[in-house]
Amino acid sequence: MDIKIKTITIVLIFINNQRLFSQNQLEKVQIKRTAGFTEKEIVEKTFSLAHSYFNLYQNQKTYICYSTTKFYTSAEDVKQGLLRGKPMPYGYGSGIEDTALHTGHILIAMLDAYKRRPDLFLETNIRNIYNALKIIYQSSPIPGLVPRGPHPDDLTACYVDSSLDQHTTFLYAMSAYANSSLASAEDKRFIQKSLDEIGKRLESYNWSIRYPDGIKQCHVGHSWLPFEADKASLLLASVYAIYKGTEKQYWLDLFEKLGNENNNTRWELCKIGKHIQVSSHPIYANQRNVRLNVFFHFLPDGEKKKIISDLLAYNAEIQIARSFPNEFILKFMNDDNLTLLKQAARWNGDILPDSETAWKKFTPELLDDIKISATAALAHVRFPLGGYHMVLCSENKALIDKHINSIWEMLNKVDLSKISAGETHYLFTVVAMHLYAYIFKN
Repeated sequence: MDIKIKTITIVLIFINNQRLFSQNQLEKVQIKRTAGFTEKEIVEKTFSLAHSYFNLYQNQKTYICYSTTKFYTSAEDVKQGLLRGKPMPYGYGSGIEDTALHTGHILIAMLDAYKRRPDLFLETNIRNIYNALKIIYQSSPIPGLVPRGPHPDDLTACYVDSSLDQHTTFLYAMSAYANSSLASAEDKRFIQKSLDEIGKRLESYNWSIRYPDGIKQCHVGHSWLPFEADKASLLLASVYAIYKGTEKQYWLDLFEKLGNENNNTRWELCKIGKHIQVSSHPIYANQRNVRLNVFFHFLPDGEKKKIISDLLAYNAEIQIARSFPNEFILKFMNDDNLTLLKQAARWNGDILPDSETAWKKFTPELLDDIKISATAALAHVRFPLGGYHMVLCSENKALIDKHINSIWEMLNKVDLSKISAGETHYLFTVVAMHLYAYIFKN
């Protein structure tokens, strides 16, 4: 037999066996019911959501996940730091400003799911997403900078005014992949090199994010060194992720040094208490628990792991108990539309007292009214969705079990075709993946 034909035959047999294994596994789990659904149902729902999301928001050549299905600016504008001809160096509204964030969160969630129940669908997409993050990093004009982008029409076009969330999500996602069973030796070498470059660049600028010239600080590139609660956990988690991804003693030593500094102040700031605050912005609130979740999984058992475990649950409880809308959100809302929504959804007063109430007030019809659909999606879907994401990232069984049926209901009740925001779509897939992981873990 021709060697090439023989090789193809072996590959096809392997693929078919993998598919058969996946189907056999699905048949084994279909009768077990957990909470208000079966294991078969969570597998089918998770993969269905992911498949739909990838079809809509993922570039099919690079596998990068974008926040829009159509692009609002040209590659040439991006190279000049413009948006539709006007200055916007960080690309807000371009559709390419959060590629590392969305793509990275998807990778973290899929790795969580794969660890608990391997499947060929997950394996294939994990490898695709890893390669997407690799392309994002390689589009940067200099080593050590995680850019916003690149533009799908030109992989050299990206916004260099990057951010904390793009950098940290890249760090955690790539480090998690490097520590998974799927990473090849070549993958690990790339990750070791890129994470070391990012770490050295951040450290050289006192853990702030700078433009390629090293002079101008990025819009949200403030230093992580101050002894503040959020920055303490951010810095410790990031340095440890660099260590886990590079396996370099230097980063472990620095992690210990930063943790011990000023009589262990950073670890003290990670302990729960009134000094802990969760961002009022729904986009930023859940990001903290994503990085802490990866940190939690990396840490060995002991006091430090317990501190992060407590912090994860504490953050989630703050967010779940938070009312809507807060003063920050009101700045971006249309008063007339909000009044119409309150009437249509039958709010009991001017606020929704917590995430659970916000979700329970949701009805599919709210998304049909063009006057209130966007406001309804924010108040009754995106707001509780962020809280549920934080709950699942908490790894706290009691907290997850308390909300698990609401999470499942949301995954099934919301018609995502009526919501255009890519951020909501990717979070549905992420939440489903973490729920999948929780079910098969337990």
